[in-house]
Amino acid sequence: MRRTSLALALVAMSAPALAAEKLSFLTSWRAQAEHGGYYQALAKGMYQACGVELTLRQGGPGLDGKQLLVAGSIDIMSASFNDTAIQVNAAGFPAKAVFAMFQKNPQILMTHPGVGLDSFESMKGRPIMIGAASRGTFWPFLRTKFGFTDSQIASYSGQMAPWFADKMAIQQGLITNEPYRVLTETGEKPNTFLLADGGYNAYSSVAVTSKQMIDTKREAVQCFVDASIKGWIDFLKDPAPAVALIRKDNPDNPDGLVDYTIDMLKKAGILESAETAKYGLGTMSDDRWKAHTELLKDAGLAPKDFNYKEAFTLDFVNKRVGM
Repeated sequence: MRRTSLALALVAMSAPALAAEKLSFLTSWRAQAEHGGYYQALAKGMYQACGVELTLRQGGPGLDGKQLLVAGSIDIMSASFNDTAIQVNAAGFPAKAVFAMFQKNPQILMTHPGVGLDSFESMKGRPIMIGAASRGTFWPFLRTKFGFTDSQIASYSGQMAPWFADKMAIQQGLITNEPYRVLTETGEKPNTFLLADGGYNAYSSVAVTSKQMIDTKREAVQCFVDASIKGWIDFLKDPAPAVALIRKDNPDNPDGLVDYTIDMLKKAGILESAETAKYGLGTMSDDRWKAHTELLKDAGLAPKDFNYKEAFTLDFVNKRVGM
């Protein structure tokens, strides 16, 4: 009996390790501190440790994550809003969100201080610079909640010169980014209005993958989810490993911006919430998905008969990973 056990042990020791499952993950934009947890998990071997060889791809101008996911060119994408998972399903491609790393969406409206534009209500009837894609994401919420109208929409190309030139200007941005630029270039702290604090309850940094991926590589998907969560926990303690990798992909990440981004992620409650305290980072809830889908239906941006449960699964989250 002992000889048999010893022989089996020797065979197990000499057998080659199982190859890691290869997955690709597309971020929502060029490498930056808002992707820190994913880079941290990669830098510290957390994906590899549970059996995934992850390729982390930068997003950016000209890259449509939805198209790449549907075409099978990527395995998982990071979406800035819940909307992506809803849209691809409504278009006939079965896909599901497997976590929402940002509990608050970091979208803001930004104004100059001291000019009377100090609330959402004060912006009613005034031009607001937003990107074309924003017409189908947060703008319907602003119309419904604050009485904004489409006649207020002004074009925003990502260039801030028009905002700097006009003291009455209002533009979209991210709480982690544009205010830092204003502060460093003018020494002035702009007014920032987080849409989430105004009632916009969309998730962000939402990981979306195909239903086929979930059905055929379930363990790899769970590994990706768990390692990403652990990466974010570790990133908030010591971001240095992630920052080094981020700068390899995108050198335009100065210390001041990185520090500001991390500070805002914490102070604004982007990552952590009462729900994450109970269930862990990346948590999602049925109620929030239902409410956001209803918002899109009311705005004509999702079919009236769309079943919101098709867009997400709670199978991979709410497990208190890393707690």
